Amino acid sequence: MLVYIYESLRGFCKVFSHHSSWLVFSVLVLGFIGSSEIAGVSSFCRFWLLEVTGYHSLLRFFRSDTWSLFGLQEQWSRWVLAQNETVMVGQRVVLLGDHTQVPKDGTRMPGVVTLHQDSETQTKPSYFRGQYWGAIGLLIGKLKSPFCLPLALQIHQGRAQIEEDTPAEKHFATLGERLVTMALEWSLCSINGRTFLC
Repeated sequence: MLVYIYESLRGFCKVFSHHSSWLVFSVLVLGFIGSSEIAGVSSFCRFWLLEVTGYHSLLRFFRSDTWSLFGLQEQWSRWVLAQNETVMVGQRVVLLGDHTQVPKDGTRMPGVVTLHQDSETQTKPSYFRGQYWGAIGLLIGKLKSPFCLPLALQIHQGRAQIEEDTPAEKHFATLGERLVTMALEWSLCSINGRTFLC
């Protein structure tokens, strides 16, 4: 198992322009695997017994220009498809998309907006502050008992705050259109010389 994890992480080394950035990335991935709680960067610090300097090093990693999110997602997609576990229906892969609302208490976090939720339980508030995420995943395993493996996540509401949407635009994509766009962008990427269409 350790050899498999190491070989998998080594495949991501080319995404990073500095070896040290790849090492921090590996620390984070192993933290996701081994940590009993995922409450943010502080969870990884508790798992690895890091001090304050380690906490700030992890924060710097997320703002570093030694890697790009697009390159990381592209390598993740390559790795997922290389496992040959993809469910194929008529020579096509199956992508699933969904939205989720995540409550946030931070006052200066990007993409935090007022969200509405319908619930039959009166203890839940009708409105709350949080982030609205869109996600796409790839169906893997067997068709009788498949599993959805996440491919990409994006904030889909409050994008004007993070400068991805501007008020000058005449048309704002609906939440459903944004999910379809995510799926199309992934589908039309040529991976290992092949183009996968969903």
